[in-house]
Order: sequence, then structure tokens, then C-alpha cells
Amino acid sequence: MTSKERLLAVLNGRHPDRIPWAPLIDGYYTSSLAEQGLREMNVVETLRYIGADVFERHVPVVNGKMDTSVKYSVRREGDKEIQTFETPVGSVYQVYQQGGNTSFRIKHFIENKDDVRTYKYVVQSRYYEPDYQPFIKEQDYIGDDGLATASGPLTPIQVLLQDIMGIEGFTYAVADYPDEMHDLMEAMHKSNLECYEVMAKSPAQIIIVYEDTSTTVMSPRWFDMYCADYLDQYADILHEAGKIYISHMCGKLKGMRYQVANLVVDGVDSICPPTTGDTWAHEALEMWPGKVVIGGIEPPALKRMDVEQTKAYVLDILKKVAPGDRFILSTGDATSYGTPIENLMAITELIKQYGNYPINYL
Repeated sequence: MTSKERLLAVLNGRHPDRIPWAPLIDGYYTSSLAEQGLREMNVVETLRYIGADVFERHVPVVNGKMDTSVKYSVRREGDKEIQTFETPVGSVYQVYQQGGNTSFRIKHFIENKDDVRTYKYVVQSRYYEPDYQPFIKEQDYIGDDGLATASGPLTPIQVLLQDIMGIEGFTYAVADYPDEMHDLMEAMHKSNLECYEVMAKSPAQIIIVYEDTSTTVMSPRWFDMYCADYLDQYADILHEAGKIYISHMCGKLKGMRYQVANLVVDGVDSICPPTTGDTWAHEALEMWPGKVVIGGIEPPALKRMDVEQTKAYVLDILKKVAPGDRFILSTGDATSYGTPIENLMAITELIKQYGNYPINYL
């Protein structure tokens, strides 16, 4: 099988020739390659260099726009970046600060009830246009080496928790002004539905929603209240168009095992074992029969280990997921900055040696 055929076989519930090996590589990791004495490479080039099956993330298929009543601006002040939405009903802004090899948010868009009203206006001003050519071009570039995947919009609560309000801000707001928060989330959901309708007509076969689900940020009750039905509605739109819908859940998941099992999504991405997560790949396969499981390797561990430790770690994973149905070996979220590329290449050789399907001789 080609890498593309191998990935599609697993994602469609068929048997592959061997277990796919598709680490989550992004610009964060590729920006560290020079420190390892390697030439500059993009994500696809890096995955080819490793010898992995290409499973590229975040390839665009939709152009999100806002009507002319909303003005968006970005300005810099020293090591800070300030992003502002100006609307007829008010303005909201957030602030990022640069630090080390990353940036972090020090102020959120929504901090009070008036901000909720303003941000709801921003959401309602959005509309979506198809932008399929970049995706077609990228899939042609990847060819038989793998798949390009598109990213669907997150459930409203995850956008609010991760980006717009933060955990503390959301928690207080949903208690202090529940009606306004309900209206905001319904407006966000309506906007998401419109986006997914455009995505359903796109050439992307695989849509991943980067929910980052974890009991460290929400309870199972909140998941039932604010995530499950929304995710199922998005899945229904994509399934009607013959797409595969996967939810990226890179956190601690055992406390939500029943909630995840009941979702109609086709798979769970970036399953992460301890200590970052709490779920090994074989446990996920047991908890969620019928769903594809992607992940299995904890990124910080992969960075810390040497080659021999990496081989032993991955061999143990393969033994426990045998015979290997519904499984794509990957990192449990993005490969850490500075991870030795020798570790990634060692996994490639290990998969070639021991990863043939069905796994039955380890």
C-alpha cells in the first residue's frame, strides 16, 4: 500500500498492510530543526525525511470573513500584540505577549457582560466562502505519500475556554449571566453550522476538530451540556457528504469515556498517555470500539528519551494494540520543539520491522 492508501484503509475501517505511523508535526517542531543541524524543511518535507506517513494538519478549505460593520486590527507595542474588534455596539480586544519560542495571552476578548454582547455581534457578522484550491494543490503536492486534512471550527465552549474567555472567565460568566452566554454560544453554533456546510462540499476527505478535550478544563456534565450535541450535529453534516470526522482530544479522557463513546464522530485524535494525558492507545481502543484511535506516544517523553528507550516504548505500545485494528500510531498532540529527529526515524524503522498488520509476533 502507499501511505495514502494505508491511512485511508484505517480511517475507513479496513485492514492496512502495516500500522500507519503519522506523527503530528507542525511549524513549532520544524522551527527547531536548525538546532539539530538540519536544513530548513516544511511539514511535509519533514515527514518525508522521517519516512512517516504524511497526515498534514490544518490545510484550509474555507475563507472566513466579516461584513463591513466590523473592523479588525492588529498592532504591536514592544513585545505585545494587541488584536481588536470594533463594532457598532462596542469594541473588544485581546493581548498576546512574546516569550521564549512562543507567545501567550495576557488579556481575553471577553471579560464582562458588555463584552459578551460585542463579541456576539462579531460572531453574527461572519460568513464563509469556499477556498478549495489551496487544499487541492497541497494534496497534489503530498500525492501518494499521505493525506491533507482540514480543520473544522470548535464547539463554542472550547473556543471560549481556550481563546476568548479562559477557564475562569467562562466559569464565572456562565453562572453570572447564563442567558447572555447561552445566546452567545447559540450564535457561535449557528456560525459553525454554516462553516461545516461549506466544508462538506470541499475536496477534503478528513475533517478534524481540534477540541483539546480534557477533564482538566471541563467536567463530563459540561461536555454533555455544551459539546456532545454540537459535535454530533457537525458530524451529521459531514457524514451526509461522505466525509470522515475526527475529534482531537489530547487531554485526560478517562473521566469522559462514556461521553466520548456516545459521540458519532469517526475517531479520536492525539490520544495521549500519562503524564500529560491519562489514556494509553490500547485503553482507548477498548473504551471506544468502532472509533479510529490516533496517537499513543506522549510528546514530552519522546523528547526526553534516547533512541533505545524510544524503541522499547513504542514496541510496548504495538504489543498492547495488537492486532492493530483502527489504529494510527502518532504523537499525542504536537511533537515537542527540539525532539531528536533520530527518535522519530527510529520509530519509522521499528514500524517497518514490527508493524505489519496483523501484529502477532511481538
